[in-house]
Amino acid sequence: MKKSSVVLSALLLSACSVVPEQVAKPAPVQDIQQVEVKPELVPGEVVHSDNAQPIATDFGLIFIDRDMSFTGTLPCKKCPGVNYHVNLYQDGKFEARREFIDRNLVELIEGSWQLDERTLHFTTQRQRMPSFQFASNQHLIMLDVAGKPLVSADNMTLTRQPNLQKIDSRLPLLGLYQLKGNEASFTDCQTGESHQIAMTQHHLPMMRSYQTNPVINGKSVVATMTARKSPDNNQALFVDKFDQFWPGATCPNQATPGTAQGVVWRLSSVSQIGVPQKLNIRMMFAENNKLFGFSGCNNFNASYEQKDNQLKVMPVVSTRKHCADANFYEQQFTKQLQLADRIEVNQTKLQLFKDNAMIMEFAPATN
Repeated sequence: MKKSSVVLSALLLSACSVVPEQVAKPAPVQDIQQVEVKPELVPGEVVHSDNAQPIATDFGLIFIDRDMSFTGTLPCKKCPGVNYHVNLYQDGKFEARREFIDRNLVELIEGSWQLDERTLHFTTQRQRMPSFQFASNQHLIMLDVAGKPLVSADNMTLTRQPNLQKIDSRLPLLGLYQLKGNEASFTDCQTGESHQIAMTQHHLPMMRSYQTNPVINGKSVVATMTARKSPDNNQALFVDKFDQFWPGATCPNQATPGTAQGVVWRLSSVSQIGVPQKLNIRMMFAENNKLFGFSGCNNFNASYEQKDNQLKVMPVVSTRKHCADANFYEQQFTKQLQLADRIEVNQTKLQLFKDNAMIMEFAPATN
């Protein structure tokens, strides 16, 4: 009986016990799709991974194993900038075109290059080329005379182009032209180099103008034009654009022009305003008291009288084309030219005055 009471008590106690709730199992973790994050590439630069193979154009391994073109605009002390186009050839040669913006000055340079680690040196016969340093396989930084990278707020870098680009070999030229039969020759006043002129469609207007002018036909006459040399170096010139002939002019003496007559003068400033040289405002005082030239948009001519330094220019007659980028300077030039009362040649400058105030300044044109 006693044993039964004990069993009954145990059953009652178990019935009154609170059974804890079953803890829920966590939900199974779903597979998370991994997204590959790619580094942002800087155009023209190379990002190396751990398993990448070294390349020949890395900083420590730069060498020129193919033909390359680099271009860019670098600063200039007295002009808006210099446009560079440099071609490096794997045989050790180079070609370059250097255009001084607003100076109407273009230089074609050739020679050889030498690579000293990352520094690129040029050897030339005439014009000097600065040295550069490979900042990467895509960029050249110009160096100073001490061989150090130039630090400036201006751009000092030339950028490599995706493919080799042909050098633009066109040049503005001033020199002596002569036609004998069907053979035309040209001697560059600046370099003294003589060339045969190829008979092309752009040369025909120049040839006809020469043949129909009895003043110059059969003679050597100063001419201005844009031309390019033959790519096979046979000294031939291909006329791209004919400007005009300058009867009575001679090749300029850059040291001392000496006299106002017989020199093709390019306008530098008018009314104390600098004139963009690309406008090519040029004129010449001929010995027959005739004045003629190009005023930036139109050809013009006039008569003038000079006694010692006293000058009087008669009304200017010109063609009537409209050029939006040249008309302001053209109007200033023709207005001040007709107001001038005194003329002086000071060293290499031609200066015109009105009431003892300088109103225009010129320099001898070299192209």
